[in-house]
Amino acid sequence: MYIVKWTAMMTRNWILTILLTTWCCQFVSSQQAVDSLSNLNYMVLHDAKLNDVWGYVDEFGNEYVLVGTSKGTSVVSIANPTNPQEIHWEPGDESIWRDVCTWGNYAYVTTEAESGLLILDLSSLPNSSGITSSYYNGSLGNGWASAHTLFIDSSGYAYIFGANRGNGGVIILDVHTDPLHPIEVGVFDEWYVHDGYVLNDTMYLAHIGDGFVSVVDVTDKSNPVLLGTKQTNNNFSHNIWTTPDGNFGFTTDEVSGAYIGSYDLSDPSNITQLDKIQSSPGKGVIPHNTHLLGDFLVTSYYSDGITIHDVSRPHNMVQVGAYDTYPGQTINFDGCWGVYPFFPSGIIAATDITEGLFLLAPTYTHAAFLEGVVTDASNGNPLAGVAVQFNNDDQVELTKSAGNFETGIAEAGLKQVTFSKVAYFPQTVGVNLLTNQVTNLSVELVPIPPFPLQIVVKEMGTDNPIVGASVRLEANLITHEAITNGVGEIDLNLFYSENYVVIAGKWGFITTCSNIDIDPTTQTMTIYLEEGIYDDFTFDFGWTASAEQSVSSGLWERAKPNPSSTLSAPDSDAPFDCGENAFVTGNNPNLNPDEDDVDKGRVTLYSPIFDLSTYQDPHINYARWFFNYHGPLPPADDTLEIKLTNGLQTVTIDAQFSDDAAFFKWIPKSVRVLDFMQPAANMQLIITVADEDPAKNITEAGFDHFSITESSILNSADVASTATEIRLFPNPTSGKITLISKETQGIVRLFNYAGMIIAEQEKTEETQEIDLSNFPNGIYFVEFTGTVFKVIKD
Repeated sequence: MYIVKWTAMMTRNWILTILLTTWCCQFVSSQQAVDSLSNLNYMVLHDAKLNDVWGYVDEFGNEYVLVGTSKGTSVVSIANPTNPQEIHWEPGDESIWRDVCTWGNYAYVTTEAESGLLILDLSSLPNSSGITSSYYNGSLGNGWASAHTLFIDSSGYAYIFGANRGNGGVIILDVHTDPLHPIEVGVFDEWYVHDGYVLNDTMYLAHIGDGFVSVVDVTDKSNPVLLGTKQTNNNFSHNIWTTPDGNFGFTTDEVSGAYIGSYDLSDPSNITQLDKIQSSPGKGVIPHNTHLLGDFLVTSYYSDGITIHDVSRPHNMVQVGAYDTYPGQTINFDGCWGVYPFFPSGIIAATDITEGLFLLAPTYTHAAFLEGVVTDASNGNPLAGVAVQFNNDDQVELTKSAGNFETGIAEAGLKQVTFSKVAYFPQTVGVNLLTNQVTNLSVELVPIPPFPLQIVVKEMGTDNPIVGASVRLEANLITHEAITNGVGEIDLNLFYSENYVVIAGKWGFITTCSNIDIDPTTQTMTIYLEEGIYDDFTFDFGWTASAEQSVSSGLWERAKPNPSSTLSAPDSDAPFDCGENAFVTGNNPNLNPDEDDVDKGRVTLYSPIFDLSTYQDPHINYARWFFNYHGPLPPADDTLEIKLTNGLQTVTIDAQFSDDAAFFKWIPKSVRVLDFMQPAANMQLIITVADEDPAKNITEAGFDHFSITESSILNSADVASTATEIRLFPNPTSGKITLISKETQGIVRLFNYAGMIIAEQEKTEETQEIDLSNFPNGIYFVEFTGTVFKVIKD
């Protein structure tokens, strides 16, 4: 074993970072109070993927599932739910969107394939040979060909959402007067509408791109009146459903890691949020469509399948059922698209995009509820932000400003509940819970006595104090960040004796990072910074950004990168620098790659001024990311251009155009300044990304790990390592990680943040496990055959 003294500037190895790796495990169906009756595979039936679903019951009580697919509409008899039979196939133009709803004996189907509104006459059932079809394309002179979704209310009015007319708002059709010949009676076109629900004479609408829901009075269908709006949790409002009295509403946001939200709608002009909940907290799974049946929400939840939540107490939603339809768990748009829970038999029909139609038998059981208040044991004051968690359960609730909490669990009985908050000793309490009853509990938390730590930041070689240096201490539960005072010192109060990630830096110095054990005996810590030009964007050193007035999205921002579903944007910063930040063009958590990319102009990032006059042969080093969806095909005009200026002369030192070989990875660069101009005292780097053409395109860029050195930091071995086909997952991990490589010979090395080898093992198989369970949480590096991965254990 040997020790490597690690600093960010010593980095010589760059790796190919693989974006958005899907953490799929071997499929084990996850069930909670839901049994599977049958599964119908549409890839076998029609080579088609599924989208939304609805139900129909004929005059004899026979139940049918109406299935939207990518290639048409399917009618399935579930008279024998263990052996469903497709009895009618209505082919259609190909589209991944098809939505179905019914009125009387008629089914209405929207699609974005621009074929109009399909109308199926189902009155002949159970004689399937009598099913007929026709199309409606809007009123004369005011037509439309495609729409995203629809809903039909109990009075026989169809609400068409997201049509290719106007803003794509709501077109209201009378389908009860003549079901085969709809009559347009109203329009609400203030904003694009993705989906909606109508109760009596009130519309509840989800405006996905605008990020809010609205409530609209449609008593007079020809004159809709807006009553109120409300932003939803993740600003990507996908669908909404309400209680029968309209007092409460439930929403989904179609974003990775989003929530099901509950809202008080009793006053539409003042909508208030009551609660929010995720199916798999921290896993990034996307919720899709939610529906209310009695006291229970039934939701299609993409790669988690379907979920059932007890919402009898809308301020305290609890998951009480689930069935996983998809073989794996991803943060993508994989898995269950639609769910229909309204059959008289109680059967749930669920449509999984690739796995087909599932018929499910749920058992609806109310939760056992726990509610109460948490206070500070030293003074009796209420504590906000206390995490409340049942042992062996992944749901965490936080106390509100008054210290109150509401939570629950599916199964009643004696439960252990842990209450924890930063700077307080955690407390675990045993409590006996009863089904469909509320148990009240009061808890007091004892504060942890803090201990002082003084940090001194000095210049390496001179011992001079550095004023205005940024210092960041990252513990498992808390991060401290401060700036040194006039004598280069920071005084902190810490609560935890553990291993901290300590990062320090200032513009004009080289940022350092290391893992350091800190406890009350530490008392004082001295950090030395070496003079130099470096920025990994852990701290804000004064880079600025601008955009042309025409730009609609994709502005440069310093952040921990969020991924996209098409791998267009990075899911992490460049490897081997301190922290997790980079500059990226747009960083919306929505996985939609076209949601926050660069559009309609140029966005520019400017470095602070830096002095190269004392360098002999300066090289500008950085990692850049660039993605252009249309590749080399016209009209792909998107470019990334990096320029250097001395205030009088500006030259392009690097540019990236459409090139598939440059996509999906951080590319390291080391540019010799003398090849372009003489080093000067007032140099500045300018990074510009352009999306000039109005034609739709997806353009993403990133910039990270900037530094100046006296020679190139790259060599042929480093560049070659970026092409190595090696995968490592899951990352982050709570224990074991898996390394996959066709190379079966060599040593796998594990480094801590300080660059010290802490474990080695020989690789003997293509797929090999690495166990981090015995190591503390933090940042590690795994190296194999010259390729290095940054791994986070949490």
